[in-house]
Amino acid sequence: MSKNREQPELDLFFSISDETPPEAEVSAAEPLSEPVPTVEPSVTVPVVVPRLGPQEMRQAALGFLAARRPAGVAGYVPARFRKYQVAAAAFWTRDAGKVKQVVKTAIVEIYDHRDRCFVECADRRALLEAIHELRGERERLEARIREREPHLADSDDLFSEFRTWHYERSTDGEYRKLRRRLEKLQRALHHGSRLERIRRAGVADELYLAVPAGTLEADETALGWGLLYVFPDGTISVIREPDPQPCEPAARNHLALNIAAAAAHSVLFAAGVGVSSGGELRFYRPPRRRQKRTLQPLP
Repeated sequence: MSKNREQPELDLFFSISDETPPEAEVSAAEPLSEPVPTVEPSVTVPVVVPRLGPQEMRQAALGFLAARRPAGVAGYVPARFRKYQVAAAAFWTRDAGKVKQVVKTAIVEIYDHRDRCFVECADRRALLEAIHELRGERERLEARIREREPHLADSDDLFSEFRTWHYERSTDGEYRKLRRRLEKLQRALHHGSRLERIRRAGVADELYLAVPAGTLEADETALGWGLLYVFPDGTISVIREPDPQPCEPAARNHLALNIAAAAAHSVLFAAGVGVSSGGELRFYRPPRRRQKRTLQPLP
């Protein structure tokens, strides 16, 4: 394999002349004036936080799912139809006799701007204010539920490292009343949104929305969705766990097949294999691996 010819390097900081300009020269016959002390004003240099782009957000979403050791994971996965393609999805399996059974599916969608998280509605501000007023009360009641109803924690050993609380099953009357009020407000805030349509597809047990850290508050998320904060270094913090969604076995299998199909495209691309729509096979040079970036382990 012949190597490419080396291109001459251009020094963009090369000076045309290194000589001192005449006006900068000082005659030895002229005495130098005493330097006047100057006090430089204190200038606050703003800290520039690197902005997370869609590619970095998707990478973090895939990493979040991969850390939970799924049986399959992929990006650009259609939920039901290609119109509602999500950033990342994964599925988990369990042995059922001589075959494997899909027992859990999860979806992560990414939004990089706050305005994208809501639909356009005239009373958005009033709805958000009403939701914020109930924030403290919900946290207090959920803490009480964890003390009085510990059996509501997910005891499935398969996912014991990521315990989920089924607050929706609580018998606490005060909490159930508060939850109905919050659901009504969240439904009005996100009515007709893309997140609501993905949830109604019913193909995932868990739904996560990943946003740059601080973009969205936990109680501002759509009904049933969990919230993930993505930091500039790629690490993720779980701000709110999702509510378990009703999901039929056939729906889980549907998403698992979509994940397998999406993963196939990535495998062929990484191997340098291309297949046209007409079935024509092409081989090309596999893409080069990018420099690895070490991330902090998830808590």
